[in-house]
Order: sequence, then structure tokens, then C-alpha cells
Amino acid sequence: MRKPEFTFELTREAAEKNFLVLRRYGFDLEKALLAHSGTPLEYGSEFRSTSELEPLLKLHPLWPHMKSILQDGSVFPLTDLDEDTRTADLEEALVRGNHKGAKDKPVLLKKLFGKDVIHGYTVPLPLEKLTRIPGVVIAPVNIQAQNTINEFGQIIAKDRLTHDQSFDFTPGSSVNSRVIEEELLPVRYGHCIKRIINWLVAARRKYPNTKIFGCKVDWKSAYRRVHLAWQTALQTCTQLPEEDIAFLALRLTFGGSPCPAEWCTISELATDLANAILHHPDWVPSELHSPLIDSVPARVDLPDEVPFGIGKELAVDVPVNSRGTSDIFVDDILANAVDLPGSDNVERCAGATLLSIHTIARPLLAHEPIPRESMAALDKLLAEAGPEERKIMLGWVLNFRSLIISLPENKATAWSNEISEMLKEGKTQSKRLERNIGRFVNIGMILPYVHHFLARLRTLLKHAKKRRSAIPIPPPVREDLLLMDKIIVRAKNGIDMNNLAYRLPNIVFRNDSCPFGLGGYNVRAAGWRWIIPPDLRFRATNNLLEHLANIVSIKLGLFDGSISKGDCVLSMSDSIVSTSWLRKSNFDEEPDVLEDGTVKMDPLQAEVRAMVAREHALTMMENEICEFAQWFPGVHNEVADALSRDDDRDNETLTNILKSHCAEQVSEHFKIVQLPSEIVVWLTSVLQMLPVREQLREQHTRTKIGRGPDSPSTSKQLEYTTTLTSTTSSGTKKLESLELLHKRCEKEGFPAHLTKPWLKQLSEMPSHMWRRPFGTMIGETPPSTRTGSLQDFYLGSSEPTEMQTLLQNNRKQSQHASSKSSPIPTKQNSNEQSCEYLKVPQAEKRRTDIIRLGDIRFYHEGTQIPHDHPLLDRAEVVSITFRKQKKDEKYDTVNQLASGDSVLCPLKAWAALVRRIRSYPGTNDDTPVSTVLINGHITHVTSKILVDALEGAIEAVGRDRIGIQKGEVGTHSIRSGAAMAMYLGEDGGQATHSSGTSENK
Repeated sequence: MRKPEFTFELTREAAEKNFLVLRRYGFDLEKALLAHSGTPLEYGSEFRSTSELEPLLKLHPLWPHMKSILQDGSVFPLTDLDEDTRTADLEEALVRGNHKGAKDKPVLLKKLFGKDVIHGYTVPLPLEKLTRIPGVVIAPVNIQAQNTINEFGQIIAKDRLTHDQSFDFTPGSSVNSRVIEEELLPVRYGHCIKRIINWLVAARRKYPNTKIFGCKVDWKSAYRRVHLAWQTALQTCTQLPEEDIAFLALRLTFGGSPCPAEWCTISELATDLANAILHHPDWVPSELHSPLIDSVPARVDLPDEVPFGIGKELAVDVPVNSRGTSDIFVDDILANAVDLPGSDNVERCAGATLLSIHTIARPLLAHEPIPRESMAALDKLLAEAGPEERKIMLGWVLNFRSLIISLPENKATAWSNEISEMLKEGKTQSKRLERNIGRFVNIGMILPYVHHFLARLRTLLKHAKKRRSAIPIPPPVREDLLLMDKIIVRAKNGIDMNNLAYRLPNIVFRNDSCPFGLGGYNVRAAGWRWIIPPDLRFRATNNLLEHLANIVSIKLGLFDGSISKGDCVLSMSDSIVSTSWLRKSNFDEEPDVLEDGTVKMDPLQAEVRAMVAREHALTMMENEICEFAQWFPGVHNEVADALSRDDDRDNETLTNILKSHCAEQVSEHFKIVQLPSEIVVWLTSVLQMLPVREQLREQHTRTKIGRGPDSPSTSKQLEYTTTLTSTTSSGTKKLESLELLHKRCEKEGFPAHLTKPWLKQLSEMPSHMWRRPFGTMIGETPPSTRTGSLQDFYLGSSEPTEMQTLLQNNRKQSQHASSKSSPIPTKQNSNEQSCEYLKVPQAEKRRTDIIRLGDIRFYHEGTQIPHDHPLLDRAEVVSITFRKQKKDEKYDTVNQLASGDSVLCPLKAWAALVRRIRSYPGTNDDTPVSTVLINGHITHVTSKILVDALEGAIEAVGRDRIGIQKGEVGTHSIRSGAAMAMYLGEDGGQATHSSGTSENK
């Protein structure tokens, strides 16, 4: 590799030389960088060449984008900035300079810039000549104080140079303001800690008395390994006015909003490669490994007297293979493995990640033209990479044996000390308060109830940001800070990981309310009710009453002993608002005064809601209870509805009526019990805090259950059309069939039909919240997802010689995976969401793009087969890319193997579709799959055509026989229709169970 023409020294002389180099290329950065092929400035020079990597990685869904980054640099998707605005912003930026935090530390700032320069991450240029370079955009920098770990495992201070590319000199002109977010690939590392916890709980349950080890490998200067495309680099300039030097960034910045997505394209792919290596049956770690493997510390076991925790049953299916799993959070690859006797699982866990990085990264040369460091961080490798039973991951101490997660002691001490200082001073600055709120949110990762205590702190922060001086801390906020200090201690002492996983509830409550009463019941035990005294009615809103009902059920369970430490509770209600309050409350207790002087929100109502939510949160934390909340339609909440409304019936009468008319909703042991006086006093005190509000007054309506043969079961009406669970998300991916969830629930003694709303929503949650999104583990029966085995992404021949041992039997593995019941989509359900394969009106398109011919690719023995190949239907793999789905999933690729079935083979179905459309004149890669040729004219199958066909079928078969009317069918969930057709046909449900689904389903 040759030396570049540019000089990478932090001197004025070097800046002038670089300006002359750029002038030789006509100030055309594109030409200048193209001329630097074979130097560290060449795009992708930190990694092996794409020709080396492609045979190994080309079937991975992220490879096309990674290849583009390595060949052409990272291109930020930005809207254009007009020249007048750019010029005005540049002039203002040169006058303004950097942020105060950077200006106040000139020596440190120069040192940090110097580090970037000597490694070739930025090009120094004369500041006063920057305006002569076309297209440059400049933004201020700041210095962020952080902590890191050295090679001795000691926590040391670290300062990072940050690039404020959100700073608008003109509104909307900054780089981050102009990012087209829809064009960024999804970033999934945010749920990494959740995925690890769910895997650990599942692994501990599967291997109850076996050691589990964890390893951690950091990428060194991760963002700085990715080159910026020339057009993006021009918009990432910074400055050091004290030295009269500007800097043009050549690598990803710490501040560009597209950078996480761009970097994760590489890190996610590398992690999937690490998983493929980890589980490859032919890999022998002692024979094929990274040159850095000798730097990995020896394993560290916990003392024998440390007891093993108990992994409780999950409501989701997390694949567990004893060889373990790897996951990624930005630049940290985290791996875990089960230490089975006689296995090399722990050795594999320690070596797979390093081998993956070594395979992708360009090896260090003996004489690099510019100083370059190993891609794996050597200092952290010596301190953190060794397999341990207890390891710090993502800022938390994870004890894999006891299943306890805790806040490191040094963090707990520092955070607690800062709270004490703020309370002693009685005032705080906005930045200090914001820093502490960020810490509390971090604690919310393991103590979710923390989110109930942040509203007043955030309100204070809002006011603090409007002041230059410190703001006094009011008494209510002091109380919250004191509580947070106790919560920090709680986090330091440790939390059971079972309470953070997607547990299967062992207790289910259904609750309801009306202005005249509250009621609820344990679906396996007793019910309760409280008739609101006349003088306390019409004080609380119905949402607050529903919230109180949810809380009373849990209070009663704790009082009578039916709820104990470590239980998992599912609270169900027909109020979507009250169920959300169980999860998180953010009530602003300040009056919301509109411009006309009217008060939009009653602060007293907010204060009472906050008080109730906080008290509940404390109760749940103190008793270490895991809680989920679920809305379901009011028309199905007959028992709780009657308990809250039917004040004209005594307990015995109402019990008999409910057992007779709602037998499927209550247990045979159902009875109505009286509330303890402690709970009645608490309810009374809450309502007494509120005044009577005439607008809440209404006539009492009792249920009609048992009041006549023609009466409806309840007077309650369905009020909402959406579902809320304890977790919100932008995407859906069905992990396992609802039928299996019901069976699991029934095994625990639940009436499955009662918990159906929660189980259904949980089954449709995006699986990347609890497991790696790409593929399953070799040697395990895959769960019912639409994604094939992980090795399907690596079916190419192994040209890189050091990987030949790893990949020489790929075809054999593919056949093996097929025999292991890989999830194969059927002809019917290969096309699921109507807007992905039918032409729909613009109003219905929402965020979903239709599949096009270019999105469908066929492979045989690792080689892509063109659509016109005569043996297209005999390929081994078909890959379908969903460009954009309605839950913001972008460029998600489904890889499916040929099933060999004569009818239900997805590959044959797609091959037939492609051949038919390709036979039409004028079709190309951009042609939608909805295309048909009718009477010599190209047209499209539309959603209306399909609806008309479905309605016609209803008329032909007969509404009485089918049981549905014409207006009750549509294309929103067309997959369910195909599944039903398969179930009613010869398939009997087997293919339905094993079939995959798209991200939207």
C-alpha cells in the first residue's frame, strides 16, 4: 500500500500542502480520492477487498449495502442545500467557532484533533481558504467526557471529540436536519441487552446446573473504519480556529445521525458471521483462529458456593444451542456459551468473534503508510475478552450463573454522590440535570418502574434550559431525587433477569370500572368489587378508575398471598389508557394554560394520577414482581364489568350468575371476596383528594347478564380498535404460532382464550426484541419464523484461503438444514401482505413498497441464477427483499430453501411467477409482481380485484355455510386466509405451522 499525497500532520504547513494537492485536482474531492487508489484513502481500505469477501458474504441481506460502502464510501441520504444557504451558514460558522465545552479546553481539543489527523481520519486544510472549496459545510465540535477500560481492567476517564451535525445555523440546514430517514437501514442494537437477557434465561432453564460464560470484543475506533463518500465528506468539516486549521472528515463522524445505521451494516453482518463460525460443525478453534487469540485472557469461574439461578418459562421461543450466541451493540460484540462437559463451547465463544473480525478486516501491514491500529481493540481485549461467568456488558454486571444483573459499584457510587451534591446545593444546572435523567433512564433498563418518577425531573429540566443560572430544586423533585438514590442502591444490589425477560405470566387479572364501582378477578381464583359511596362518585375520570381497579387487584393479591416475590402478573383491562399507565406514566403536574387563558389539563387530576402510579411502581419494585399490561375489547370483559356495575346483586347471587352465564371466563373455584379495610381506606383517600366534577356525572347502567333471554351479555361497548402491550415497537414479526402459545398457556393452567389478546400481540411483536434478527442456530429445530437457517446467508464458495476449512461443506449443510424442518413458506403464504404483492390505491400504500422482479433472486451452489435460466425452478435458494414494510423495516431479505414439495414449494412458486412476468414485453427488474397480461395489455392485479373475488366466493358458497358476510373480508391479513385454506385442505395445518412469514406478519 502506497503513501497518499496528502500530509496527515496537525501543522499549518501540512494544511497548506494539502490545499495545494486539492487544487491540483481542481478542488474536486471526487477526483482526488479516486486518484488515491491503493492508499489508506481508498474507499474500504480498512477491510479486505470486496472480491475476497463476496464469495463468503454475498447471500447475507446486508452484503449489498456493505459492498456499496466498501466500494463507494458511505453516502448520507440528504436533501439538497441551496447554495445561498450553504454560503451564509459557512460564513456564520467561521465567525461562531466551536461550542463552549471545546473552546474552554484548547489543549485537549488540539490533542483530540491531532489523533484523528495522524490516523488519516481527517485532512487538515487552511481555515481561511475553506470557502474556496465548493460544497463544504462546517459544524461545531464539542468534547464529551466518558469512561473506558484499560488493559489492566481499570476504569479510566476518556474524552471524545463530538461533531454537532444537528446544529442549525439556518433552520433545517444542518446535515442531520436534512437526513432522509426512510432511506436508512434499520438499527436494531437498541434491544441488545433485552435479547441477551432472554437468551440467558432460556439457556439457564434448558441447562439448569451448567455454567454459562460470556465474552466481549470491542471494535477499535469503529466509526473511523468506514470511509465517507466524497459528496458526504464535503459536508462534515470542522475547525480549530486557534490554529487557523479546518478539517475535512474522511470517515464516519461522532455526530452524524446516519452513522449508526451505516456502521451497523458492517457490525451486524460481522456478528452474524461470528454466529455462523461459532456453530459450524467443521470449525476447530485450535486450527483456525485469529492471530490475536493468544491475547484473550483465561476463563474465570465463579466460586463453587455461588448458587445457580432458576430460568423461568418464557412466553416467547428463544432458540438455545449450547454453543451459544453472539450479539452486537454498536461496536461491542457480546457472546455467551454453555460450558457442557467435554465440549469446546467456551473456547469457541472466545474465538469466533475475533475470527469474524479478522476475516473481514484488512490485516495490519508491517509498514503502514499511515499509523493504523488493529480492528479489535487490543487494550480492551486484554481486559474484557476472556470468558467469565460474571462480566460487565453494556455498562451492567451480568452474573450468568445466578441470573442477576446489577449496576457496577463505581457507577453507583459516582451517581449517588452527584445526587447528594445536588441536594446539598439545593440547585442545579440544566446540563447536570439532563445528565442525571439520562442515568435514570439507563437504570430503567433493569428497573422499568423508574419511568414513573421522571415527569417532575423533566419538567424542572424544561425550565432549567430557559435559564443561564442554576435553578432551585423544589421539594417534590427533592423527593424524587432521594428516591432515585435508593433506586441506585437497588440496582447495585442486583435484579433478577427473569423479571426483565418476556415471561409467561403465572397470574392473570381482568379488571373494569364505571363511575359507580370497581371490580376485578383472578382468572384462576377469586373476584372482588367495590361500590363507590355516593359522596365519592363523579370525582375521578373513568381512566383513573380503571387504573385504580388494576392496582387494587394486585394489592389484594399481595394481601391474601396469591402474589409473591418473583411472580409474573398480566393485568388486563378494556381501557387502553389505564393499561399504558401501568407501564409508564409521564404526568405533567403543571397546569396547561392555553393562549386564551383556559386550563387544558387539571393539575390536581395529574397529581393524583402521578401519586397512584408512583405508589404502584414502588410496590412492584419492592416485591420484585414482573408485570405486563394488556388492553382487550370491553365486550369480552363481562365478568369484571358485572363486578363493577351490578350493585343490585349480592355476592352470592352474582357469583352464581357469572358461573352460569360466563363459565368460560371464570374458574370453578370462583367466588367474590370482600376488600380488606386497608385497601378500602386507600381508595377512599384517593377519591377524597378530588372534587366532584359535574361533567363526569352520568346515569348508572347495570349489565344485562342473566336479566332476560334476549338481552345482550353486557352494556359495555367496544371503545378502541388498537391493542397495547407492555412493549411498543415499530415492527412485527411472528415468532411462534398463536396455537403453540395457547398450548403453553394451558399447560400452566391458564384458560388460553382469556389471555388470547396478550398472547396474540406478543406473538406478533418484532422478534429482534428477544433474539438475533438473522437466522437460527445450526443443530436446532428453527422456530416458526420466515427466516431460514443462518448458514443460508453463507452458501458461497470460500475463496479466501483461511476460510476454506470453514465453508467447504456448505452444500451439505444446506441439505442438512432442509432435513431439520427449516421454515419453508408455502405457495399460498409466500405472498402475505396485500400491499407487498398487489397494486393498491395510494391512500392504502402507507409505508409498504410492492415487491418487484429485481427483489427476487435465485441461487444454486452459491451462484446467482439469472431469471431466464432454463433450470430456474431447480435452484436451491430464493431470496426476496422487502424494500420497505409498514412497520419501518427496510430492505429485509427472506432466504428460503427449495422444499421439494410438488405443490407447496416457495422456490417453484416464485420461479413460475418470475417466468410468467418476464415473458411479457417490456418488463424489467422494476416490474411489480402484480403485473399480468390481459388481452395483450399490461395491467395489474389490484386489491379491489382480490376483494371482489373473495366476496364472489362468499356468494357462491353461501354466507350461511361460511359464516361471514361480504363486507367482512379484505386483504389486510390475506395470509390468514391462505392459512385457513391450507388447514381445511389436505395439509391439516402442518405446512401452516412450519411456514415463514414476512416482517409485517
